[in-house]
Parts: sequence; structure tokens; C-alpha cells
Amino acid sequence: MCFKGEIMYTKPKYIQLIHIAKQKLGIDEASYRIMLERLTGKSSTKQMTIPELTKVLSELEDKGFRNTASKAFRTVSKEKSKKPTIVDKIRVVWRAMHQNGIIRDGSDQALDQFARNIVNRELVKKGNNFLILNVSGLNQDVKLATIVLERLKQWQKRVEKQHGSR
Repeated sequence: MCFKGEIMYTKPKYIQLIHIAKQKLGIDEASYRIMLERLTGKSSTKQMTIPELTKVLSELEDKGFRNTASKAFRTVSKEKSKKPTIVDKIRVVWRAMHQNGIIRDGSDQALDQFARNIVNRELVKKGNNFLILNVSGLNQDVKLATIVLERLKQWQKRVEKQHGSR
């Protein structure tokens, strides 16, 4: 079960990466177990096959985990030209605002918190009980991602207008 651009690891390496992703994304134990059950029907990574572990790791990467482990080997070359998403644009604006001194904390965690504050309020107003955990979750909803991007731009313009162009 190999996908385009997929990276193959040993079973213990997959388990290690999944546990690192869980910790980095701040996923609580109950949510983690529910996700495992939903994806594979199993509640423990030790019970899973390599294709199931690959599926779980892929889900965690979709949620924002950046896998920086040394690459074992590639089954097929990765596509080289990937069109930037709106979330990529949000990250670029966030980092630029940090470099310009508008934002003190330019980390991904701070950006996730900023996005949660905006988006989750919007979702609650609409009576939606589905909340985002991080900015990568906005790739599924362009309207909400646009709201976050526009708020960042408005904040940037407001500060630059107050202090002159930085």
C-alpha cells in the first residue's frame, strides 16, 4: 500500500513519529484514542499494521504535524510544485508581522491560538460545536481561513498606520 511520495519507515519508527505528533499537536489521550479507532478500528498503535500506521501519521500531518525525521526511502518522487494554500499565506503574513515587531511571539502555537480565538467564536455563533485545534484545520474551510487572513491584514494595516510604515 504505497502512495505517491510516501515515505516508508519501520513499525517502531512509525509508532515513535505518531507519539511525537500527538505530543507536538497537544492532542489529549481521549481524542487520540478516538482518532485511532476512527481511522483503523484499533485503539493502540502497537496493534496496527504498517499501512494503518501510515494512515494515522498522514492524518496527523494533515492536522499540522511537520515530520522532520530523517527519510528512510521514498517509494515515488514527490510532486515538486505544490500550490500554496490559504493557510500557507496566513503563516507568511504571521511571520512577516513578527519580523516587523507587530507580533511578539511568531511561533506556530501562537498562530494556532490566534486562529482558534477568531474561528471558534465564529463557529459557536453559528451554533456549530466543531472547533479547530490549529491553523492547518482551516485548509478544509476557505471562508474561515479567509476571515483569519483578513483579520491579520487589518491588524497589520492598523499598526502600520499608527506607527508609520515599518
